[in-house]
Amino acid sequence: MNLLERFQAFARSEHLLDESRPTLLAVSGGLDSTVMAHLFHTAQWPFGIAHCNFQLRGEASDSDEQFVRTLAEGWGVPFFSRRFETDKYAAQYGLSTQMAARELRYEWFREVIAENGFASVATAHHLNDSVETALFNFVRGTGLGGLKGIATKTGRVIRPLLFASRLELEAYAEVQGISWREDASNATEDYARNFLRHRVIPLLEELNPNFLGTAARNLTRLRETDDNLHFLLWRYFFQEKEDGERVFHIDKHKLSLLPSPHLALRALLKKQGFTEEQTRQIAENLSHIGLEIRSTTGWRLLNDRNMIMLTDSLHPAVESHTIYQDDLMVSVAERGRMILTTVFDTSNLPDGKEAIVVDAEKLRYPLHLRSWQQGDVFQPFGMGGGSQKLQDLFTNLKLSRFDKEKALVLENGDGAIVWVVGYRLDERFRVSETTKNLLKIAFVRG
Repeated sequence: MNLLERFQAFARSEHLLDESRPTLLAVSGGLDSTVMAHLFHTAQWPFGIAHCNFQLRGEASDSDEQFVRTLAEGWGVPFFSRRFETDKYAAQYGLSTQMAARELRYEWFREVIAENGFASVATAHHLNDSVETALFNFVRGTGLGGLKGIATKTGRVIRPLLFASRLELEAYAEVQGISWREDASNATEDYARNFLRHRVIPLLEELNPNFLGTAARNLTRLRETDDNLHFLLWRYFFQEKEDGERVFHIDKHKLSLLPSPHLALRALLKKQGFTEEQTRQIAENLSHIGLEIRSTTGWRLLNDRNMIMLTDSLHPAVESHTIYQDDLMVSVAERGRMILTTVFDTSNLPDGKEAIVVDAEKLRYPLHLRSWQQGDVFQPFGMGGGSQKLQDLFTNLKLSRFDKEKALVLENGDGAIVWVVGYRLDERFRVSETTKNLLKIAFVRG
């Protein structure tokens, strides 16, 4: 297959394109991005072009912008450009020039995508870039994930040239008569990546003339191995969905049986935004029951008795919801719905978890549905009228902090607790032989 055919096959196999919407191409004017734009145009895939002028190379930066603008106009495709005060931004936030440029361009790309209906933004990273990234990570220090090179897709960023080497792109450009703008900084060794590109990789190619081809196969094996590892870890450790929220349980006993529990935790928690230092703290403090840590992406981790629990949900206290005698349903935002129904049959009473049936004549309206509070006391069904603090009930049931945060109580008009929702009916409201009017109260979560 020629380069165009391989390009089309790669995009299809990696599911990079949304056929219903165009792709935004990040085009600098250099060889790689210009060839990518030419391939999109030749394949007749809908696209627009975005160009960042970082104003780092004086007139050369302005000439790059004009070159890309002319390219877009010649094809009649949408063109977007923005000039950035990159040096000023880097100084303001204490960033390197490269990191500042990265932050600026990706933030702008997100805006252009959202405002103009593009499916994704395509960057022109190729096989050499991916191999250099893996080598750089290896030298700097990394785990298995860092040895996979560059991902073909990250969120709404796609990289459709990762199958091709720079030499292949140069050959395609020569055959097609494609011109491009050359960035002089690519020829320097001021940056670590260029040091690898111009000095290290040529030496490796002396050992193996097909080094890039071999590296590409190795990256594929490493990527597949890492994918298998994550698949098996998530199967080994249980994943649940509770009430529409995502909750993960990591069994600490299972974790202890692994050859390297810390590395397994790192693999499991990295995607949720937990840092390596946070993972180390968790691994070293598994006996610290109640330890809670939050990740940079909003996930909460709780070290419970036998489980490490993860959730991406917060459970703020529920304001009291008033229930009147003629109410049939009350909704609690993000928690569920309470449904009240008159019933006549006592032959199959619920167990108090999903629903209760009570003596309706003992209710004093309005009722109140609220979060439980420290100091709440009720008389659990089956204890002969003895009282118990809700805190003690939850302790006996071995509820986690996350479960306690979600606990609700149904309160009678006189202040007595009718139901610890989802757990236990109060003895005072149970059905007896003399009960005449029955009311079923159910809580549907989610």
